[in-house]
Amino acid sequence: MSALFALSSPGRSTFTTDNQEVLLGLNQEGGSGLSSYSQYLFGYFNMRVKMIPGNSAGTVTTFYFTSFGDAHDELDFEFLGNVTGQPIILQTNIYASGKGDREQRIFLWFDPTLDFHNYTILWNPQQVVFYVDGVPIRVYPNVEAATGVPYLKSQLMYAMGTIWDGDSWATEGGRVKIDWDNAPFIASYRDYFADACTDNDASTTCAMAKWWSQPQLQALDDSLIGQLDWVKKNYMVYDYCNDYARFNGTPPECAYTRPTSILYNTNSSLSSSAPSPTSSPFSVNPSSPGPSPVLSMSSRTLKYAQPIILLSTSLIILHISMQAGF
Repeated sequence: MSALFALSSPGRSTFTTDNQEVLLGLNQEGGSGLSSYSQYLFGYFNMRVKMIPGNSAGTVTTFYFTSFGDAHDELDFEFLGNVTGQPIILQTNIYASGKGDREQRIFLWFDPTLDFHNYTILWNPQQVVFYVDGVPIRVYPNVEAATGVPYLKSQLMYAMGTIWDGDSWATEGGRVKIDWDNAPFIASYRDYFADACTDNDASTTCAMAKWWSQPQLQALDDSLIGQLDWVKKNYMVYDYCNDYARFNGTPPECAYTRPTSILYNTNSSLSSSAPSPTSSPFSVNPSSPGPSPVLSMSSRTLKYAQPIILLSTSLIILHISMQAGF
């Protein structure tokens, strides 16, 4: 991990002795973060994260990708802490050319504080898909040609993770504050995997040669759309697409779950030689009734390749949002 990431706030962030894990901490002095040495333009990314145990109300733990500037791009996993016994909320958000306000919030079908879970982003020229343990929870297709809504297609982004004080808004709209008697709050990150176009070769040409940009991954097939619908039906608690008062209507991209600029086969299957975004230790039956999923062991398990060590010619200065306050 130390070959791939720089850490902020010594004393609150550290690599474990085996160098396989990063611990990010938050106390009253501030939070902490990690930032990749490499930048990416398109790729397949996975981080295993274990959330803050116990009373985490008011905290925000993140795994995200971002560029910089007023017209930046960004892809966010944000975990909003809660009091003991209440579910942590996973918020995703997407910025394209500086325009955000695309929040979706879900409950998870497991307790993310008990063990590590897989948080994955597939990002190619046709779509962005967010996965949790191999289950698609969100898709942002490239519909720029049809709608004029910008797509994330030209800005290199860093992989980042942070933990910070968000008690002005994170839990019940800021009603529940951080209990500093429980500090330090610790989130754990490990097994980062990236198969991507990097700062050395970032281009559409690179992306289209990758397994994660082949036709069968340029749009969700019917089975994955079904899983996505299952998540929305059973676990979604907020969707900007349905916030008509906020936007005085429905944002145009919300009408699409597949990109508009390609021809696709909605029943296509992955080549047996290519990794699969849905290859995870568990598969979910999206037809399961009730609020809890049926989990079954998959015939395939998520395989991690050893990440390629990407050399950096200069030290990257870690950018942390002003909201974090450190």
